[in-house]
Amino acid sequence: MLRAIKRRLIKLMTGMYDPPHTYNIGDKTIRLPLSHDLPAIMHDHPQYNYNLARLVGYVAEAYPSTRVIDIGANVGDSVAFIKTVADVPILCIDGQPDFVKYLKWNTEGYSNVYVCNTLVGSENGSVSLSLKSSKGTARLEAGGNTVSMRTLADILTEFPDFMDSRMIKTDTDGFDTIILRGIEQHLRGVQPVLFFEFDPHLIKNNGDDAFSFMNFLEECGYKYFIFYTNVGDYLVSLTADDKKVINELIHYFSGRKLDLYADVCAFTGKDEALFETISRKEIEHFRQFRNY
Repeated sequence: MLRAIKRRLIKLMTGMYDPPHTYNIGDKTIRLPLSHDLPAIMHDHPQYNYNLARLVGYVAEAYPSTRVIDIGANVGDSVAFIKTVADVPILCIDGQPDFVKYLKWNTEGYSNVYVCNTLVGSENGSVSLSLKSSKGTARLEAGGNTVSMRTLADILTEFPDFMDSRMIKTDTDGFDTIILRGIEQHLRGVQPVLFFEFDPHLIKNNGDDAFSFMNFLEECGYKYFIFYTNVGDYLVSLTADDKKVINELIHYFSGRKLDLYADVCAFTGKDEALFETISRKEIEHFRQFRNY
């Protein structure tokens, strides 16, 4: 009851004034706008986003020169989570001006974290979109102001050290599949491990299709998948041949209107051993966490 009242008061206050405050992620301290939902999410779901950190750690263990591209870097909270596990170079990409301000604050102490203030699109140019932000997340909608977009290929000419990044994370509220389709050549060539938000409801709203997207990934060489809930709980490991189960998962997460969706980690055929190792370690992690 007290937490519900506190959240309501914060919502009323931040409608007029949204000051920064500090928040600890492991041994890292970041600044957030008061309206940001991360503290409330972490209170209710303490495993949230630590799955991303562990995954980066596993990949960095297998590939010591691992670099990470973070598309939809938000305020830099993912950087803090990752840095609790692995001190890898990270390229943070985000186009929401309010988030980028915090992103720069929260990454300025790292010598190997870089910030690119732009939206990622399938081609360079300007489009008419509105960027709606609320509670620490931002969503693109048709219409509104003209905003600029850049392809990942164009961005990487500015940050060439990340050309062969071993991992790409995307969290862009339903545009993830569109962004990943737009970097098909990169996926086929570099074959990075992917970690992406997978919400069939938003995917459909943005004109894409969750079923065909999974087929697209398979065509790009992605054979192995780990599904998590959106709050960081391990769900299941699958191969691309498990189409019936994948389709049933898509049905399960469809139509929930942001209440429940998946995060997916995808591996190409060359990373079969890494996939098997991570699946085993993730099950063991949750066995210890839940003490069963």
